[in-house]
Amino acid sequence: MSKLKNTLTDIALDADGHPNGDKAWATVSPEGGELSTGAMPTELGTDWDVVLRGFGLDPDIFEIVDDTVRMSKWQSSKRLENGDRDIIWLYSYKARFKRKNLTALPDKEIDDIRTYVQKWRSVAKTTAPISSEKGSTLVVCWADQQLGKSAGGGTDATVERIIDSYQATIQRVKDLRKIGRNIEKIAIVNMGDPVEGCDGNYASQLFTVELTQRQQLLLAIDLWAQGIRQLSPLAEEAEFISVLCNHGEWMRRGGKAITSDSDNAGGFLTDAVKRVLEGRPETDKLKWNIPHDEMITTSVLSGIKVAFTHGHKINGKEVEWLRGQSIKILREEGREPDIWVTAHRHHLQVQDFGPWYRFQCPSNDGGSKWYTDMSGNWSTPGTLTFLVGNHDPKGWSDMAVL
Repeated sequence: MSKLKNTLTDIALDADGHPNGDKAWATVSPEGGELSTGAMPTELGTDWDVVLRGFGLDPDIFEIVDDTVRMSKWQSSKRLENGDRDIIWLYSYKARFKRKNLTALPDKEIDDIRTYVQKWRSVAKTTAPISSEKGSTLVVCWADQQLGKSAGGGTDATVERIIDSYQATIQRVKDLRKIGRNIEKIAIVNMGDPVEGCDGNYASQLFTVELTQRQQLLLAIDLWAQGIRQLSPLAEEAEFISVLCNHGEWMRRGGKAITSDSDNAGGFLTDAVKRVLEGRPETDKLKWNIPHDEMITTSVLSGIKVAFTHGHKINGKEVEWLRGQSIKILREEGREPDIWVTAHRHHLQVQDFGPWYRFQCPSNDGGSKWYTDMSGNWSTPGTLTFLVGNHDPKGWSDMAVL
C-alpha cells in the first residue's frame, strides 16, 4: 500500500478533475463523487482508506459506494536498468464514493430492537361483558410511525412508544367496557408513513436515517404483526385497514415517484403481514382492507361510513377537497362518508365540517422538523383511538390519544 500512496502523492490532478492519460483524478461534491487511481504498478487490494486520503478525503466521513470498484488490468513495456525492456502489468481502479451515514444504528442494536418486538406479550387481558348499548367499533390509528427516523430518541424510542400504545389500547378496551360500551369490532388502521424511507422526501434525509430501507420494512412487519396478533382478538370482529402515503412511495427519482401509486410501502407491508398472519388462530376472523392505487380507503364500521386517507394529496382548502372526494365516493359507492380520518400533519385535530367530522391523527414518530419549520408548532406523539357507531348521535365517542 505504500507504493499506492506514493503514486497518488506524486501524480498531479487535472485542473478540471477529469482523467488525463494515466493520471489519478477525482470529482468531488458535498455528497460524494467519483475517483480513479490512474495507472499503478501493483494491485490495490481491499484497503481504500489510503486512496481516499490521497485525495484529501477522510475515510471516517467518506466510503466507497456498495463496496463496488471497477478494475482495469493491462500489460505495458518497461525499460530495465540495464537498458533492456520487459513486459509488466499495470492496474487502474475506479469507484464512486459517498458520505457515510453517521446516524446508522449498529446491526446488534437493530437485532435487539426486533427481538424485543417479537417477544413482547400483553400483560393485560380483557373480556367482553354483556352490554345493552348499540354496538360500536374501536378505531386504532397507527399514523406516521416513520421507522428509521433519528429524531426524538430515534428508532428505539419510537418502537417503545408503539409497544406502549398496544398495551394502552388493550387497557382502553377494558376501561370502555367497564362503562358499558358494547365494542363489537376492532379496526386497526395504518394511516400512512410507517417507514421513513432513505432519500427523496426532504433535504439531508440520506444523512439522518438510522436504518436502511430493508431494515425499516422488516421492523415494520415485526411491529405490525405483533400489534395485530395482540389487538384483533379483543372483539368478535376485526379489520385491518391501510392507506398509501408519501414516505411509502418507491422508485423515486428527483424527489418524485416514477411508477404507479400502487408501488407503495403502505400496500406492500399490508400484503406482507397478511401473508405472515394468514392461518393463525388469533387472526382467523380478521378482515383485510388493502388499497391498490387508491388514495382513499373506506369501510363501514358499526353502521358508520368512514374514509381514511394519509392526507398528502390534500391541496387548497381542505373542506373543498373533502367535499369533492365525498361526492366521488357517493357516486361510486352509494354513500358518502360520515367521518374522515387523515394523518400527514403530525398533530391532533378534530373538526366538525357539518356533513362530516374529520379526525387528524397525531404521529408515532419522535417529532417532525419539517412540521415545526413550516408551522412553528410541534407535535406530541401518540396513537389516536375513538369509537364509531350508532351508539352516539354524532356517530363517534370516547376519543383518546394513547
